[in-house]
Amino acid sequence: MDVWELNRAREKTRRTRIINCYDNWLGIGHCWHGGNERQRRALEDVQWDQVLEGRCLLVGDFNAHSPLWNPLARARVNARPLENLVDEAGLYINNELGVPTRPKRTPGISIIDLALTTVSMGPLEMWTVDQEHPTGSDHELIIMEWTSLERISTIPSQYVTGWQIQTLQANPQALEEAKGDWQARTESRPCLGNSCSSEDLAGEAIWIQEALTAVLNRHAKQLRVTPLSKRWWGTEIKEARRTYSQARRAWQGQEISTTELREVRNSYYRAIRRAKRTCWETFLEGATDQPGLGDTARCWRALNYTKPRTMATTPTLRGPQGQLASSIDEKEALIRETAFPQTPGNSQEVEVPQGSWHGQVDEGIVKHALFHQAVQKAPGIDRLNFRALRLLWEWDSPRIVALTRQCFRLGLHPPVWKVAKGILLRKPNKPDYTAVKAYRVISLLNCLGKVVEKVAADAIAHHCETMGVLHPGQMGGRKQRSAIDAVACLIQNTHEAWKLQQLIGALFLDVKGAFDHVNPSRLIARLIEFNLDGDLIRWVQSFLTDRWVQLQIDNTQCPAHPINSGVPQGSPVSPILFIIYLSGVFDAIERRVNGIQCLSFADDIGLLAPGYSVREVCKKLQEAAKVAIEWGHGNVVQFDAGKTEAVLLTRKRGRELKDQIQRAQVEVDGHCVPFNLEATRWLGVWLDSGLNLKAHYQTCMRKARAAENRVQRLCQSHGLAPGLARQVQVAAVQSVALYGAELWWQGQKDRLVGIQLMINRQARAITGMLKSTPVGPLVREAGLAPAEALLEARQLKYTTRLLSLPENHPAKEILPVSFREGDQHTQPGEQTPGNRQWAERNNRGRWSLGQHLARQLANILPVDPSGGFESTTQTTSSQFPGQIEMLPGPEALVAAQSLPPELAIWSDGSRLENGKSGAGIAWREPGGTWKTRGFPLGKGYEVFDAELLGVVRALQLAEKVGDQSPVTILLDSQAAIARMRHTQPGPGQALVIQAHAIAKRLHARGCQTTIQWVPGHAGIEGNERADQAAKQAASKPPGRGPREISLAFTCRARTEAIIAQRQRWHNKELGQRSQQGQRTYRPQRNWRLDPAAAIAPKHLASRYFQLKSGHAAIGTYLHRIQVREDATCEGCGISRETIHHLLFECREWRHQRNRLYKDLETDGVLRPTTAEEYPQGRLSTNHGLS
Repeated sequence: MDVWELNRAREKTRRTRIINCYDNWLGIGHCWHGGNERQRRALEDVQWDQVLEGRCLLVGDFNAHSPLWNPLARARVNARPLENLVDEAGLYINNELGVPTRPKRTPGISIIDLALTTVSMGPLEMWTVDQEHPTGSDHELIIMEWTSLERISTIPSQYVTGWQIQTLQANPQALEEAKGDWQARTESRPCLGNSCSSEDLAGEAIWIQEALTAVLNRHAKQLRVTPLSKRWWGTEIKEARRTYSQARRAWQGQEISTTELREVRNSYYRAIRRAKRTCWETFLEGATDQPGLGDTARCWRALNYTKPRTMATTPTLRGPQGQLASSIDEKEALIRETAFPQTPGNSQEVEVPQGSWHGQVDEGIVKHALFHQAVQKAPGIDRLNFRALRLLWEWDSPRIVALTRQCFRLGLHPPVWKVAKGILLRKPNKPDYTAVKAYRVISLLNCLGKVVEKVAADAIAHHCETMGVLHPGQMGGRKQRSAIDAVACLIQNTHEAWKLQQLIGALFLDVKGAFDHVNPSRLIARLIEFNLDGDLIRWVQSFLTDRWVQLQIDNTQCPAHPINSGVPQGSPVSPILFIIYLSGVFDAIERRVNGIQCLSFADDIGLLAPGYSVREVCKKLQEAAKVAIEWGHGNVVQFDAGKTEAVLLTRKRGRELKDQIQRAQVEVDGHCVPFNLEATRWLGVWLDSGLNLKAHYQTCMRKARAAENRVQRLCQSHGLAPGLARQVQVAAVQSVALYGAELWWQGQKDRLVGIQLMINRQARAITGMLKSTPVGPLVREAGLAPAEALLEARQLKYTTRLLSLPENHPAKEILPVSFREGDQHTQPGEQTPGNRQWAERNNRGRWSLGQHLARQLANILPVDPSGGFESTTQTTSSQFPGQIEMLPGPEALVAAQSLPPELAIWSDGSRLENGKSGAGIAWREPGGTWKTRGFPLGKGYEVFDAELLGVVRALQLAEKVGDQSPVTILLDSQAAIARMRHTQPGPGQALVIQAHAIAKRLHARGCQTTIQWVPGHAGIEGNERADQAAKQAASKPPGRGPREISLAFTCRARTEAIIAQRQRWHNKELGQRSQQGQRTYRPQRNWRLDPAAAIAPKHLASRYFQLKSGHAAIGTYLHRIQVREDATCEGCGISRETIHHLLFECREWRHQRNRLYKDLETDGVLRPTTAEEYPQGRLSTNHGLS
């Protein structure tokens, strides 16, 4: 039946064909057979190519079961013809996932009534089961709707979504023409100045957007939305389909037999499967000659294809009060009402005086904000992504800087940047996706506006950290404060309480609505309390007001609507604004409730209460929750009592204590919250009562196994190249399995075995080696670290990171003070009991997290840590008050040689083989005499530290001279020069701060300071003299005083320890092989994939790895595993086929062998001879893939 829709003139405008089908068996023995007695399904009698034309809706009872439309179906029943039709015609399945269409009493659900639509028609706007009007049928009544003419999608098939910027950049001529076009447009339009008005600023933002769009439309290839295409479709498939159609008509006319029809049909299906497989394998293998960004992006796209598919359309939604939304308009209104609620409380605009911060906006700040945002981020409504903005920066960076500066001077966020594109996303692992709360909306904002937001976010965060106005327990939205840090603090605080025989209760609160419920007036008042500059406050006021959102639902662009709802999710400045808004609750709780400790990550709050009894713990948590709710009422913040959880952490056991915990409850805003008896999830970590994190380990391994199964599809014989496969395995599997491992690893054998087995499977997937391959060569060739080394490295890296944190960071206090600061706090009463437990070698008691981390690091250090470690502080980050020059090698050499002697001071650092370090400087006196000076450091320092010390001593020398002539300090360490650029916490911070202070004093008296890089050991006299002075200083004993260990030295010791541990494991695994196996296997020099194999096609690389390990499909191996009766070579008939025979003797492969030898000679590799003991080892290591 064809249904025509009429326009206002009552003219036929759009046709929709509705096809009702009852699919059943036909032929002899069934209800009907027509003129053909052969057994078949009713679908096979229809010429669908002639029926499915344009907009079609195919509905009916198909009497078929398949996982394609019923994920719970255990097997396919009568489904093959319908599956083929869906695949060939590209039909949408509109049934709501998991909703039965025919009730049944037996286990499982029955979904046999389907609604299918063509691509031209698109997904239905509504598909729902009507429960209110029962019928006499044993099938459900189904209601369907499609989009009316008035609500046709505003995204046509030719809608431009972006431009191929990379293709434009690869074409120098086109790029130059585009640049010239932009410059021609800007000739008569100067950059904004301090005299511009708000209207000028708003107009400039619109003009940049329109002008850049016009330039890209003219010079770059456009990206468009097109209907889904079958990339595997080709002439072979067309011909096979034509042949099958002819055969089917002949069969219906009884001209051919059923057997002949099946042969033709099977040929058609095989052609489709073969084309799909070839298309997929070609995509995975790709172009492997250059493993650049294209290949990396391809492997992540392939990983994305392995994710489970979700429904293409949004089902009928149910609101919090039970209201239903079926049409796009209804869904849009319901989603907008839920996702963007009216901001609670009154919003009163506060007059804020203009500040002076806009004067600090310079090219460096704006460039950092632009280039530290990923180019893969989706653009806003204007379609201009960060790749396009980086291109604009190359053409006209002063214009972007001027625009940013004026945004803060005027306190204005241009209106064109306030319209967000709202994308509807499903929250993962929700049981019911008909509930509107199972979705969230991500705001895609204007990318140029995001640059300004990033500048504001960095400035606000820097002010908060410098002034120390945020609560130390707030971890989210702040640099160097991760979710693992928050959980680590919780575990350490619990361990400390356990030492005092106390219990710890944890109450986990969730802020309701979070970003959406931020009251702008309260936020502005909070910013004023923090003494933030007026420019930033006024800009935040403008940023939060007069915002609009344009939702996109099922590829339909809805109209833009104004919203008044908190801070937008997706903006770089939103996280820091939210934690500022929420920061007051922690001070209020800790001030009014004694003993409470507060931790948080964004909107997830954890309250810790120690006590000697369950009742005491409950009382403290209840008081803390009451204070939090009272503070929330006064500051327009609501806590979601339904998501509140409580857990009591203790290692004590006993029936009485267990009964007390089961009966105990914490009252939160009228809700009674019991203590969880099972593990509780907080910030992605499952916390059990004893904090052994066994449940967390098991959960992570289960998730990792699921991810591993997905990734396995990409690592088949014609899958991703080994290098790309390794990237995916590490990123998608290992990261899941090892999340939080630094918190639980203490040498547990069972967990070590589980992770090692996972690594073995990963190594086989990467290399394609056989299952019988020994673990040592398997893991080594895959470039993966063994489990123990991997866990130790993760934990040591975390400990080193804790040491590098500033003193006011709460996570740094996890490590014992006696470990961080050494013996300077060894007087009675200065340390808590057991603070030096990490140094007691024979102590077998229970360890706290900090004690365990400290002992692990102390065990690998080659020097005594009694002097403590280098400390860092939270300071105002500043750039070097002078010039820093990093010229290319030849230019740097010429520049160093052309410097006047009286202007240059040469600096260098050195580290001897015995571990002692020293710095040296050299300079020439006015009379031409060379002077040198050395500064010994001793052990516990690195060349990096010596290089920084040399710069400091050179600056001190320049300051001592006392004149105003410029001075240039030359050194050959790029790492030290890069560290001199800033004073942020990290290795060498104290020396850098000292160097900046001296340079500022020199600048104040008119002396220009320049730090310049020069190639080392290039025959420059000044550099050689400084190097000799540094080596002589390193051989001398250092001065007296405390000997703290530098962070750079700690990192080096950690790296060397992990390398040694990996080698010990490898030697142990090789020791289990036979003497011949140990002699024949030659591993890579470095613990990484062979570079040639990493980019080779997977089937070729797999063969290479198999031959190298000795476990390959050759005669000797197949005979050993009893696949063959003997080891005869099938190529030449020799009685024993070995790898040596295959590579050097077999006549079957003589042409390939001669080609290999020629390639070796071309590359300068000696040809193998019979005098070598094992030449194939050298071939496989160096040029096995030639």
